[in-house]
Amino acid sequence: MNPTDRARQYLALAQLFDFPRPEVWQPLERDGMTPARSQDEREADYLAAFELGGEQPAVPLYEGLCRPGDGREGILEDVMRFHEFFGVRLQEANRDYPDHLVTELEFMAFLCQREAAGKDVDSFRRASRDFLQRHLLVWVPGFAERLAGGKTDYGEIAQALADFCQEHADELGEMKEGVLS
Repeated sequence: MNPTDRARQYLALAQLFDFPRPEVWQPLERDGMTPARSQDEREADYLAAFELGGEQPAVPLYEGLCRPGDGREGILEDVMRFHEFFGVRLQEANRDYPDHLVTELEFMAFLCQREAAGKDVDSFRRASRDFLQRHLLVWVPGFAERLAGGKTDYGEIAQALADFCQEHADELGEMKEGVLS
C-alpha cells in the first residue's frame, strides 16, 4: 500500500475511534459495512465500550491505561518525544493526552503523509516502524482482544486496526533505504 493510502486509512480508523459523528458512520451504514443505528445508539455503544462499561468493563482508549505495568508517565514521555522530534504539536482545542488512540493514529497518518511527500523518506519509515513497535503493536492487539467480547462494532474495528498496524510493520520491516528487499 502506498503511504498516501496508509495515511488515509489511519485517519479513517482514527475517526471511528473518536466520539461518533454521523458523517463518519452514516456512509458505512449506507454501504452495509455496519448495521444502521441511531446517533443515540452509536453514542451509547461508544460510552459502553470505552468509558462506562456495560456487560463487560470499559476498555480505555489510552495506551497508558491499557499498559498499567509499563508506567503511564514513561509512555506519555516517549510519545511526546516522537511528537517533538517531528515538530508536531497537539491542538489546543479538543486537546487530549498524547497516548489517546485517536492521537496516536493521527500521528501515524502524519508520518505516512511525510513519507509520501518524498523528503527524507527513510527517516519517516523508521519513525513509523519504531512508533508501531514501541506503541501501537504493544497495546492495540490486547485492546482489540478486550473489545472482542462486546456487542458493539468496535471489537471488529479494533481487530482490523491491529491487523492493519501489523501489516504496516511487516511492510516496513521488508524495506531497506527506500527499496523493498
